[in-house]
Amino acid sequence: MLKLLVFNFLNVDTNLSLIQFIVLIVSILLITAAGYVINDIYDIKTDLINKPSKVIITKYFSVEQAKQFYLILNTFGIILGIGLSLNIEEPTFSLIFIGASLLLYFYAKKLKSKPLIGNIVVSFLVAFSILILVVFDINQSIQTKTQQLVSSIILMLSFFAFFLTIIREIIKDIEDVNGDYNLKMNTLPILIGKKRAKQTALILCIIPISLLLYLILNYATTYQFTVLYLLLFTFIPLLFVTLKLFYSTSIKDFKKISLMLKVIMFLGINSLLFFSFNT
Repeated sequence: MLKLLVFNFLNVDTNLSLIQFIVLIVSILLITAAGYVINDIYDIKTDLINKPSKVIITKYFSVEQAKQFYLILNTFGIILGIGLSLNIEEPTFSLIFIGASLLLYFYAKKLKSKPLIGNIVVSFLVAFSILILVVFDINQSIQTKTQQLVSSIILMLSFFAFFLTIIREIIKDIEDVNGDYNLKMNTLPILIGKKRAKQTALILCIIPISLLLYLILNYATTYQFTVLYLLLFTFIPLLFVTLKLFYSTSIKDFKKISLMLKVIMFLGINSLLFFSFNT
């Protein structure tokens, strides 16, 4: 959608054909799906405590079937990524797909239980899934005003996604603190307590709020429609979520905030689509 609606309307010079772009997206989706599967495999015990109604593995699939599914998804995702990298004559880009796969595996197996490290890893991967558009598709050899604008916006949105994800991951750790504690995991709420973990999330909220404020103030005159969208669907909702987080104490409250952050991130990232309506 970004390629068709944004890059085409703004006349952004790109490297990938439509087929190559689809291969890139499918590769990312397969590796991401594999990451979810391996995460669920290693999370069976904690999920049985924290969210027993949402456990899929052992309820609908055996662990062995899930492992086979993980291998299939991961293998095809990496093969497509390597094939695309070779096709565009950038063989070193293959390391991106291999590295993302390895990070997702080690996150699920070990890093998730480490305070902040696991949160940072998953946040980085979410942000890079946006930034990869600049790496693969935008022609960096051509530096028109539009090219620079789109690259800058994507970069800022990837930072926005990074910090919103790390905030959401901390909140999810607060939600899951009972199951994680019983399994002797060492997440941030267990290490410093739920109250201080919440305070950390609140402090981090300042960064995406400041970033959105920067975008709104700097593009208000030239991209009015996009700025209005950002104001109504990301900036104000994020202020509301931050205020709600300040007063939240129950697991139910944290679950609602986690869901709202997910929606805000989705809406924020899709703000790029609205830049084409101002041209």
